[in-house]
Amino acid sequence: MCGIVGIIRKGNSNLVPELQGALSRLAHRGPDDNGVWCSTTIHDGITFSVGMGHVRLSIIDLSFKGHQPMVDINGTVITYNGEIYNYLELRQELKELGHEFKTDSDTEVVLAAYCQWGESCVERFIGMWAFAIWDDKRLFLSRDRLGKKPLYIYQDATAGLLAFSSEIKGLRGLSGVPWRPDERTVFRFLAYAEMEREGHTFYEGIRELPPGSSLLFIPGAGGLEPIRYWNLSDQQYDVDEQEAVARTSELLHESLRLRLRSDAPLGLSLSGGLDSTLLLSLLNESGVNKPFVFSAEYEEPGYSETRYIDIATGHLSCEPNATVSAASLFNEDFERLIYHLDQPSKLPGPYSLWRVAEIASSRVKVLIDGQGADELAGGYMYYLPVSWGEATLWQKIRQSPDLLLTIWGNRHILGQYSLPLIWERVRGKVNINRRVPLLPEWASQFSDIRPTWEESSDLNSTLRRSVTDTSLPALLRYGDRVNMAFGVENRSPFLDHRLIEYVSALPSQMKIRGGTTKWIFREVANGRIPKAILKRRLKMGFPTPVGVWLRKEIPEVARQWFSNYSALPLFNRWIDVDEVYGLLGEHISGKVDHQALLWRLLSVGAWLKTSGIEQ
Repeated sequence: MCGIVGIIRKGNSNLVPELQGALSRLAHRGPDDNGVWCSTTIHDGITFSVGMGHVRLSIIDLSFKGHQPMVDINGTVITYNGEIYNYLELRQELKELGHEFKTDSDTEVVLAAYCQWGESCVERFIGMWAFAIWDDKRLFLSRDRLGKKPLYIYQDATAGLLAFSSEIKGLRGLSGVPWRPDERTVFRFLAYAEMEREGHTFYEGIRELPPGSSLLFIPGAGGLEPIRYWNLSDQQYDVDEQEAVARTSELLHESLRLRLRSDAPLGLSLSGGLDSTLLLSLLNESGVNKPFVFSAEYEEPGYSETRYIDIATGHLSCEPNATVSAASLFNEDFERLIYHLDQPSKLPGPYSLWRVAEIASSRVKVLIDGQGADELAGGYMYYLPVSWGEATLWQKIRQSPDLLLTIWGNRHILGQYSLPLIWERVRGKVNINRRVPLLPEWASQFSDIRPTWEESSDLNSTLRRSVTDTSLPALLRYGDRVNMAFGVENRSPFLDHRLIEYVSALPSQMKIRGGTTKWIFREVANGRIPKAILKRRLKMGFPTPVGVWLRKEIPEVARQWFSNYSALPLFNRWIDVDEVYGLLGEHISGKVDHQALLWRLLSVGAWLKTSGIEQ
């Protein structure tokens, strides 16, 4: 896991200072080593300067031989972030084809695979990656199928400039790259809590290379057209339940086996839920005894998962490590968290991830997590109405008690999100009386923007969109930034593309049945994890009691934050500050729970402040 950056600019210029400046802003991603590589190329008589940089977090082949940017004997250069988990198998195949290797790193395998198979090499990779390869006179960029590893791009074809980076902050200060907000993205976020749409970011002109895509760029030859090499199809299998459970179990086992390959210490993020507890059980089955596990705990009622964490750690072999968070720590960490996220977040869950990554960083470099299972197999409560809508009358009658038990078991949601917000999502329609304190003059520019959750469809289509578009992309960004802020690599066995493809194609009744969510993974977990967790209906999903803290522990801190942000010209142009104080007052008094909206407003303010974006 690392950080990469690159610049191609018309003219013969020294790119080293800019590359080094960018790497300094990415240093947290790779504290073990760094390097730059520069050259020039000529296209149609025009000279272009080419430079790439890298900061390294050493996971495979910890020696200096894994230094990047890496150059092969043909002069092909790579800067690479990620892990190719099947690199040993590919290495052997490439050896049989005549390739020789000087290192034990997967980086050299990626470079050799490209030289052997060209751009189609990515179809052979199992893993997560974002890399750039300079091949004589052209640049090849690629990103893994699910978008675990980030890659941001800015191009100005007129000026002859292309720049890319693992994090948006790596592009700040590069000559020719503007540093302004994309106000349509800001509006979509504030009004509808949506983001990660079609490659757009919160920064004007800075785009995200889509997951499952590659890009070939020749300096001076025109624009950028990503090429999709992978899509999640709408195929559906006709398979019996026993076969489906067996195959799902086999794929998850294989995914975890590959993700245990590491020359650095490894641990597990444990929430006490089904997914992470199942992974802990499979770790034990794989021969990993007493792995380090890391959890975030809270003392506030309705947010604590300590009971389930204790059950998991008491029944399975592990060495538990827990961090108990408090409002005072959040007060210190909040703006630093938003700085590392690069963009606002729609819910405060990343803070729980932040606390886990912080304690994990003192003991491990690799952290396995359960990300993706909820989107793949219907783990969130807002999938229930879609599932219910496609059930037959007989299924509804038979499954009603189970559904009611699940709804009752998750009544805590009513205390964390306002009823109008929940009702909007259940109905799939915008509430005309919704309160979002946007200034009308600014908001009126975006009357054409509508929320994507107005779309309705069957459960499998909804889950596929969650994986590729509406839910998972933002969560993967949070996971990458938060873990990398502390120099920790996160690996997600549920996101192996082979498992994703298989489970996605299973009938929807193998995902949600009445009120039983993630049915297929519960069946895989049956007999492996404690019954209290297997049968658990409570779904929390890294809850963070920011709403409680704003009301009880840090109301004055919140007022001060809003006071500071209201001094920012853009915040004042977008948001009705007087209305914000009114919302905060209602929340503090307990009249209405505005925590989700207040978080978005605070998140935008902290982003404007910490990003240094043009005001």
